[in-house]
Amino acid sequence: MKTTITIARQLGSGGSYIGQLVAKQLGFKYIDREVLHLAAQEFGCAAEELAPRAERVSSFWERFFKGLTLGPPETHYAPPPLRAITDRQLFEKQTEILRTIAKKSECVIVGWGGCHVLPRHRKKLNIFCHAPLSFRVRRVMELYGVQTEDESRAMINESDEMRKRYILEMTGKDWACAENYHLSLDTSLFSFDENAQVMIEFFRRKDEKRPD
Repeated sequence: MKTTITIARQLGSGGSYIGQLVAKQLGFKYIDREVLHLAAQEFGCAAEELAPRAERVSSFWERFFKGLTLGPPETHYAPPPLRAITDRQLFEKQTEILRTIAKKSECVIVGWGGCHVLPRHRKKLNIFCHAPLSFRVRRVMELYGVQTEDESRAMINESDEMRKRYILEMTGKDWACAENYHLSLDTSLFSFDENAQVMIEFFRRKDEKRPD
């Protein structure tokens, strides 16, 4: 089996950035948005169409209006979409893509439920990146140009809730439960470079010491 490091992360914790550092230093393939682009190719649509549904489930009203192809009698006929893609179909396609990549390449996978959908083996390491809300609020404001702390906090709360619902609905697992991961790391304690080194050292020690 190829070595696989999966990183689940809270918005604003820096998990994606740290994952890139880990992949670069280990010489592994970095996997994040590529999954979305490959899924879009498989479904014959633009990645932008799937992006709003990345790592989240459609709300009831989103699913409801998606199913409506005819308006009131006085409106013009609206043809149905070429292909309606359900959350489950999208998830299964993304999982198929992840498994194909993980079989071929040593890789660091950020998001997409990689911890839960890829089989456990000795060379697989599952990491969860989290940080205090105050740290994440400041980082989201810097990254996305959010003007107020309240707006940043609202973005974070929505992201956390969506990712939690997504993982629970698709895998039956608790996204933030430490028992699902080999390492749960508060990224506010060290610089991102130092966090990457912690992950790499943990990975190397685990590979040496644990037979499972």
